[in-house]
Amino acid sequence: MKSYNDSIHNLVYNTDASHLPQNVSTEVFIPENKDDVIDIVKKAISENKKVICRWWWTNLVWNCLPNSDTIVIDLSKLNTVLEANDNSVTVQPWITNDQLNEKLAEKWLIFPVVLWSHAWAEIWWMIATNWAWMRAIKYWKMEERVEELDVLYVNKDKEVKVERLNKEESKDFLWSEWKIWIVLEVKLRIIPTPWKSSIDFKSFSTSKEALDYVKEIKDQDIKELSALEILNPQVAWYLSLENKYYILAEYEDINEWSIKDENEIRDIRAKRDSCYAVSINAWYDQIEDPQIPLDKAEEFFARFEEKQIPIFWHIWIGVLHPHFKSSQKDLVKEMYGLVNRLWWKVSWEHWIGKKKEEYLSDDAKNKNMLIKDKRDPNNIFWF
Repeated sequence: MKSYNDSIHNLVYNTDASHLPQNVSTEVFIPENKDDVIDIVKKAISENKKVICRWWWTNLVWNCLPNSDTIVIDLSKLNTVLEANDNSVTVQPWITNDQLNEKLAEKWLIFPVVLWSHAWAEIWWMIATNWAWMRAIKYWKMEERVEELDVLYVNKDKEVKVERLNKEESKDFLWSEWKIWIVLEVKLRIIPTPWKSSIDFKSFSTSKEALDYVKEIKDQDIKELSALEILNPQVAWYLSLENKYYILAEYEDINEWSIKDENEIRDIRAKRDSCYAVSINAWYDQIEDPQIPLDKAEEFFARFEEKQIPIFWHIWIGVLHPHFKSSQKDLVKEMYGLVNRLWWKVSWEHWIGKKKEEYLSDDAKNKNMLIKDKRDPNNIFWF
């Protein structure tokens, strides 16, 4: 199989969105099927090299950049729907959130875990970081949707194996961050497309008012509620909204008090999806993803509002996305110190990579290494 190690490929595969580019000589392969992937991993083992898989160039935490002794596998050609019925769909790993749902829409079906980065988020990335996001209230995380995984791994004798894992056996891969094996196929649980939807989009002068409204919604336990988001005043300003806090609540039915017009709903969804882009355009190009409980959110907002930090928050899973400028490294460190003092998680969606290792607790590091030792004893899939 042809490999690439020219200057252009070295430049491309040494760069991602982590703001930590490097310059090492590497060998890149772009397989067209499962057998190609198997052959590439065998080649790496025979040459005593490690393997790293590459996905979209939006990676934020430096966990897909190679070392000098690494073979890069670009899985971008493994991107098709293999099989689908009314309850499940089997896909190759590189298919994106949007590509999958475009295919399913032909049969009035949907994969309900939908990300803000749905245009380029591959299913394999969503699994390896156990994503949730927009519809987390109703459909929760990827682990609720994964039925089976076909994975390639290397056993303790350095033999390349391919195995089909059931839902329970797949759990080690969720959160594994691509460090222990390669996903070749995924079977996912899907649902019929909801027939109705509406949106509630309200503004509030203070974070306390906004959070009180969130608590009111949560206390109602509305079964049709599928998404709940907060935008802080800085993000709102970049979206050409009033300088206030905004609550976005989405429902899978029509409520008399909510917005029903499809064009208006589409416009509000577009604003939500562009929170990251508008923050980057304002030079806040470093996005983080700590998890904070609801009762600590007001303290968090207050700490960073005075510093003009844009933040949007997936309330139901507690994930905040504060944006920082590349010059604000001390502020990022201060934020993670606050997160650790609140006894919560330093990352939920983007995960750890090399960029956030220093913020991990010893318990979290030990847990990750136990899984690594169990599933990849020869440290083949490392970076």
